[in-house]
Amino acid sequence: MDLFLNALKWSIILRVLFLKALLDEVREVTVFVNENGFVTQIRNGIYKELCQEYECEDLTVHGIALPGFIDIHTHLRGLMLAYKEDEESGTKAAARGGYTAVVDMPNTVPRIDNLDAFESKIAKLSTNAYTDFGIAIAPPQNRSFGEFKSLIMKQEVVAIGEIFPEELSMLPQVLSILDQLRVKKLVMVHPEHEKFINECEKGSRWLCRPLEAEVKSLIEIRKIVSRSFHHIPLHVTHATNPITITYAKNNGFTVDTTPHYIYLSSEDEYRKGCLAKVNPPLRHISTTISMLQYLHHVDAIATDHAPHSIDEKTREFSDCPSGIPSIEVASALVINLVSKNIIDLNTLARLLSLGPSKILGLEKWGCIDIGCVASYSVVDPWKEWVIDSSKFYSKASYSPYDGLKIRGSVEATIIRGVVVHLNGEIVSKPIGKPIGCLRNGSRAFAKNISCRD
Repeated sequence: MDLFLNALKWSIILRVLFLKALLDEVREVTVFVNENGFVTQIRNGIYKELCQEYECEDLTVHGIALPGFIDIHTHLRGLMLAYKEDEESGTKAAARGGYTAVVDMPNTVPRIDNLDAFESKIAKLSTNAYTDFGIAIAPPQNRSFGEFKSLIMKQEVVAIGEIFPEELSMLPQVLSILDQLRVKKLVMVHPEHEKFINECEKGSRWLCRPLEAEVKSLIEIRKIVSRSFHHIPLHVTHATNPITITYAKNNGFTVDTTPHYIYLSSEDEYRKGCLAKVNPPLRHISTTISMLQYLHHVDAIATDHAPHSIDEKTREFSDCPSGIPSIEVASALVINLVSKNIIDLNTLARLLSLGPSKILGLEKWGCIDIGCVASYSVVDPWKEWVIDSSKFYSKASYSPYDGLKIRGSVEATIIRGVVVHLNGEIVSKPIGKPIGCLRNGSRAFAKNISCRD
């Protein structure tokens, strides 16, 4: 055995989709991983004899390995909202859904717009996360930007936002601070203008929060950005319709959508009530159908995983909170589109991994070259199953997708060489690390959880 292999901690054997090929090509490879979770060597073929000397896992029977999925829009809740979801339950659910990293949104209690709340969130994630993670911070409600400037400089912070309609007036100040500090971090916006938002009965919210609300917000955002902030990356999250996608792309913004704007419509909102209540609202069925034609134009598919307690979601429709918990099934819903010939495996990898990593400015995520982070999502594009929320790891064990039969599943999730999820079960716990450290190279990411040494 050569000296290089003696430095290994484990190996994993995968059937890998080679994304650089002109045609979808699947090969069997053995990937060697060091103790920090980085690829140190690859060999074409299966080398099971290594299992006699090293920890190893043969995953070839479970499906095809893709670059590890990343959810750029997750509400893990936690802190004072831990009754809805917490860092452990949310990241377990994420791992089961094939996500190797998530970006946690800041509209928590307390809100992540100050150093104390930030440190509390970091402590929880560092201890309890089953996936790697990034933190998004919120613009300060008191409009005091002193601590906010300090937060922006934290390596663990990968984004500002999502900036909600009522916070849009703070966007110029946020962009100005990023410009002054010469920090290039993602700014995420919720595309609705508060002047065009009202409420309606179930099934009709698309009329009271119309497409115009999204377009008007983007027009205002474009005016702000075009002044002198066009070099700052701006991301439009959970676009509901082709007009928003087209406008965002034409103005140089990145954009994502979510499975519920592809699968659900206002008809589901009417039938299922609060289980299908979300902001922006589900659109008319004609818009939902048209979204399928625009998946090749979006940069990513996010989950907007937004868990609430079942007591909250069973209130009267006018009083129940918005949000659909979906991180456990979102990727499978996207894989299902492969069997329907709407997208191919290369597009699947782009929407769930390559696109998100590019948006976040990460390097060498989920590839098999030397120096890559050894995080992969193993999928079976042809396995049929029925969604059953009673089996969720998430505390939000309900779903508007209950009973839906789909083809395509995530069979294993590997995070930095560690098999965390296998056959629907969480089988081990990695030490979650902040993906923001990768923006400045892999050394800090590998070294320790704080990124600060």
